[in-house]
Amino acid sequence: MNLTAKQFDLGNARACARASAFAYQTATISAPDTDTHCLIEEKPDCIVIAFRGTSSIRNWITDAQFERTTLIAVNTTVSKIHKGFERAFNSIFEELLTALGGCSADKMPNQKPLCITGHSLGGALAILAALELWRNGCQIAQVYTFGQPRLGNADFKDRYDHVLGYRTFRLVFQEDIVPRIPHLPAWHDPYRHVGIEVFIPSIAIPHSAQVDTGDLWINPPFWRLLISDLWGIYRAFIVSKFAAALDPIVDHHVNNYIAALDKVTDPLSTPTTPLAPENATPTPAVIPAVQPSPETKQQES
Repeated sequence: MNLTAKQFDLGNARACARASAFAYQTATISAPDTDTHCLIEEKPDCIVIAFRGTSSIRNWITDAQFERTTLIAVNTTVSKIHKGFERAFNSIFEELLTALGGCSADKMPNQKPLCITGHSLGGALAILAALELWRNGCQIAQVYTFGQPRLGNADFKDRYDHVLGYRTFRLVFQEDIVPRIPHLPAWHDPYRHVGIEVFIPSIAIPHSAQVDTGDLWINPPFWRLLISDLWGIYRAFIVSKFAAALDPIVDHHVNNYIAALDKVTDPLSTPTTPLAPENATPTPAVIPAVQPSPETKQQES
């Protein structure tokens, strides 16, 4: 891992994609009741934490109620996150913190930096883990997520991006539907994405198994996403003869992300992204601990 990287690093993205895939095969920590699993791998220079996605993304999309719970309320602003993600995260965090030795501030000089990653719903858990581990004094090197759904409202996005947004990279494979959900429940305060989007073009050539990745796009403009949607419609109904239309999450598989990143041969040009101060320190009064909501406590009792 390139721990000196201050911006998107293709090698780190590839390594994290593979770690996210490996998390589906094995886990260091598990909470079966919430279908939450986490892989911890210690490398010579860092610790990689990879969160597994749900066992059935179709069931989650079909059955999930995108209800939110309050994370913090300060004056007139309220940070809200997906209630299901909060419950899954709380079911595993204490054990994760123990496995890392507590991440207390007095241990920071001797602790290896953390690279946190996850695919699908595991990407949402990686975001929560990065924020809470940062608050506990851990050194967060970079965060890479793949096919991650939206996690919280605009206030949560602002709070997260203020401390970790500049080192968080959210990869989206062109026709993946999961990063587009959830959006509701509120039109006036919908779900928002955090971090920096890295868009992976992947255009299937008719009658061929080849993939033309083109360039990676950092925070792509609307017109580039529109081209993606138009191509997706064409591919679904013409090239694949309705197969992709009948299976809208076919592009969500983690192997698609691995294959697309492997086909990027030219180094990504250095993107222009804002860098946070190196001496940024945790501010618990602004970024609070993720605690079980009253509704969650009532359900568990």
